[in-house]
Amino acid sequence: MATFRPDEDDSVYIGQGAELTGAIKASGAVVIDGSFDGEIACGHLLVGETGMVKGTVEAETADISGHVNADLTTRHLLAVGATGRVEGKWDCGALEVTRGGVLNGSAHVVETASGRGRVAEPAEAEEDTLIEEDEAPAPVTKLEPRRAPKLNLRTPRRSVG
Repeated sequence: MATFRPDEDDSVYIGQGAELTGAIKASGAVVIDGSFDGEIACGHLLVGETGMVKGTVEAETADISGHVNADLTTRHLLAVGATGRVEGKWDCGALEVTRGGVLNGSAHVVETASGRGRVAEPAEAEEDTLIEEDEAPAPVTKLEPRRAPKLNLRTPRRSVG
């Protein structure tokens, strides 16, 4: 988690109780403890517990502890804290959610240069596609179901009387 310092170059801070509408473009950090409605393009987005963001967001990384209802795109990590709530559509390189964090909407996680490679989009099949013998899928082997051991549970009998 990035720490905001007011003396950082090319950074924006929206304090608790402040409400802004418009567009923000910063290569540094954008820290929101108040309310913002509009477009954000930044290096790192940090939404505090009291922060609210609506609109469109593009960032390298984002750390959400407040409420975001936006189309959110992060090239690298999207981290949602225990008090964070992200709604809408989000695309990210990696996703980290702390217990209690809420994600509601649709997601697309694209693996990046973290050593895992990029997820390939499924290609549309052509009508005249032939499968060569070397490319044929491996035969499927049928697995036999395993039998669970029979449990013999006995309860003591009680007489009614």
